[in-house]
Amino acid sequence: MTDNFWLLEFAEYASKTDKFIDSSDHAALLAAGLIGEAGSIVAELKKKRRERDAYPVYREKMVQELGDFLWYFVRLAAVSAPGLLQELSRPEKTVLPPEGSSQLSEHLEFGAAVGEVLAAVSASRLGDINMLLGRVWVLLIKIANDASVSLSHAAVRNREKIRSRWPEEKHYAPLFDDDFPMEEQLPRHLQVDFLERAHGSHRTVILRCNEINFGDRLTDNIGDPDGYRFHDIFHFSYVVHLGWSPVVRALMRSKRKSDGKVDEVQDGSRACIIEEAVSAIVFSRAKQLNFFKGLDRVDLDLLKTVKEFVTGFEVEMIPLWQWETAILDGYRVFRALCANRGGRVTLDMDSHQLFYEPHSVSEELK
Repeated sequence: MTDNFWLLEFAEYASKTDKFIDSSDHAALLAAGLIGEAGSIVAELKKKRRERDAYPVYREKMVQELGDFLWYFVRLAAVSAPGLLQELSRPEKTVLPPEGSSQLSEHLEFGAAVGEVLAAVSASRLGDINMLLGRVWVLLIKIANDASVSLSHAAVRNREKIRSRWPEEKHYAPLFDDDFPMEEQLPRHLQVDFLERAHGSHRTVILRCNEINFGDRLTDNIGDPDGYRFHDIFHFSYVVHLGWSPVVRALMRSKRKSDGKVDEVQDGSRACIIEEAVSAIVFSRAKQLNFFKGLDRVDLDLLKTVKEFVTGFEVEMIPLWQWETAILDGYRVFRALCANRGGRVTLDMDSHQLFYEPHSVSEELK
């Protein structure tokens, strides 16, 4: 096995996750992605130089950015420079460029080299791609070493991210409270009525379950009404698709009191605040996208931001695709609640489904 055999393994994996493969401008899209990720790598050094010691996440960010760059690199090489990856996998290809240049000049040279690749692809100068990508590879090794990042490790992390977002098979993670007493479990089946009450222009939403009101009466709490009074649906969607919601645990009095640490850390007020923050952050993006109407995906940057917010809590192990499903399904029902000024929502944790039905006139008047 050669020292860089991991590169060939990563290239094989990347070939199975290429969403551009059926595009007529496949190479051009890969080159565009390459220059975009190169810009992100250069930007990380800029942030480090600007913030100095106040930017402790530099290395972790570089692991992510280098991994993303590697994906586009191996795909473009496989498509436009056959045989190059086999050549780069040889141990002697890890030789670094001469010492003496500064980090900044190295990054700028790297960016320029990637720009030449983009220009060659744009002009269909395929004969130059092999040499140009080889130069990019040498500079990439230097940048990774300067950041104390192993490219093979960056590749592993990238594979983990891809599996989290686009798994070959989707299997929901086990529920966090399966081993707890029934009274400390999130409700596996639940019907909740969202009732909107209007007093002039002032609108309030009340939650009812089994003919009993629960939770706080909610308004939009903003000058320009936007429907946020129905935002509890997002928490219920987290229950169905993530098996997680400290907010719903508090509402339904199902905190895991039998385990003091779990009760304090996972079901406590800080966890509730984090969940509310996640809902608010996603909502701010959703407003710009007509609340995800007509969309079947959530952009990766938003999903990564959500994952960063929940780091340190049990839900951090939930894959990105489950978060995406929870967000899109929650907004599907949110749009219906807003359009019909309320309705009945049924949660089924066993089948991971949310069901919505509008209220009849008689139900609305109750």
